[in-house]
Amino acid sequence: MKRLLAIALLTIATGVAAQNRSAELDRAYEEARAAYTAYQQALARRDQGVESQPGERTASAAGGSRPNENYFARQAIIEQEVELARKRYEAAMKRWNDLK
Repeated sequence: MKRLLAIALLTIATGVAAQNRSAELDRAYEEARAAYTAYQQALARRDQGVESQPGERTASAAGGSRPNENYFARQAIIEQEVELARKRYEAAMKRWNDLK
């Protein structure tokens, strides 16, 4: 009787563990998907942000203009956002792959 009870409890525990693992895998997949989307959006913002905006160019003595520190500061922020999004995506993919 004790052996039957132990087997039943083990079977229940195994089923619960499988459900938990499945739910965890689903969460990891959704996080990887969201991180990928955020990464793609950051890349698109970087591509769109290449052109200088008003106030980001300084006139030169030769009559032209060149990007100023405002432009380069904005580019640095955009690159930092892309890097953070890439790291989040890589971490999410690692977690998902580790669970598979």
